[in-house]
Amino acid sequence: MWLPPQFAPDETTPGGQVLAEQLAQFEQAHPDLKVEVRLKSLAGPGSLLASLSTAYNVAPAVLPDVVALNRDDLNAAASAGLVIPLDNFIAPGSLADYYPFAQTLSQPKGQLVGLPFAADARVLVYKTDVYPAPPQMWTAITTGTLVIPGGEPSGLTLLNEYLARGGPLADPSGKIVLDTELLTEALTDFQTAQKSGVLPLSTLAYSDTAATWQVFRERRATLAVTSAQNFLAENNRVTAAALVPTSSGVPFALADGWSWALVNTATPHPALAMELIQWLIAPAQLSTWTLAAHLLPARSAALDGWSDGSLAPFASDVLSHAQLPPPADVLALIGPPLQRALDEVLTGRATPFTAANSASQAVSTP
Repeated sequence: MWLPPQFAPDETTPGGQVLAEQLAQFEQAHPDLKVEVRLKSLAGPGSLLASLSTAYNVAPAVLPDVVALNRDDLNAAASAGLVIPLDNFIAPGSLADYYPFAQTLSQPKGQLVGLPFAADARVLVYKTDVYPAPPQMWTAITTGTLVIPGGEPSGLTLLNEYLARGGPLADPSGKIVLDTELLTEALTDFQTAQKSGVLPLSTLAYSDTAATWQVFRERRATLAVTSAQNFLAENNRVTAAALVPTSSGVPFALADGWSWALVNTATPHPALAMELIQWLIAPAQLSTWTLAAHLLPARSAALDGWSDGSLAPFASDVLSHAQLPPPADVLALIGPPLQRALDEVLTGRATPFTAANSASQAVSTP
């Protein structure tokens, strides 16, 4: 089994000890089997995907049977034939309790090549002593300080609002586009929040959700757009989390995740490797591990075992309304123009329309 470092089955990672125990239990049920874990980085020549590709071509004997891949790597691995389709191993209807975004995650080309297990999502954290109920619309945030990762190159916070409005990312021919009108409306939401005094200009300095979470933890903000993983790691009785607000209050979330996949090897026992995957994603195991790892489960049945009664409804709400963000190559194209547009609007260098038009032109320019 090859894993990224954050899933190491040991005491160095959240949920690591739980995963180690689950692997040990699987070994106990299969006395002649030993699960060997190798950790691979997420980027660089020694990354999971690069190592799979290299070993497949020059040293197939060192390939693992099972691998954990993020969405982009799963897509690339499937396209390269590094992982095998799972249709022959999965009974019809067995994905029924997987959230819709997770089902899409597992089928990057329309064919089932992975079984999702862990997810993370964009959420709003807020102080319950200021907001007893979560603000569902941007206009409901009228007091306190809101921080968003306004400096992130991916522009995901602005993109969340754009997509919630129904904004397209491609025209009928498949060309990447941004709708100027809808992007203008999304930018206006953040301009309004800034002019009302709840969204400080300093929010442009925060380049990721870890930065906004730190500001929130230090009590320098009343609300923050961050990740569910951050919240689950440190939630307390005066902090709650909910879906990121939208202009209309229509629930919407961006979530991404990880899947187990079977590597395309000459192993004589692919069914046994699949049995290991199915053991790990069984609701009881997945419930215990995701809660310990501060992650969201990809299937609804796993939430039944979450012991904290307040967390399961939050997780269910987010996961039920989640959709996948654009793949990395699309984000690399649209992210910088979106971030630049937000920066120009909040600093007063451009109107929402002018900034949206510039972003749209930047994306559509060959």
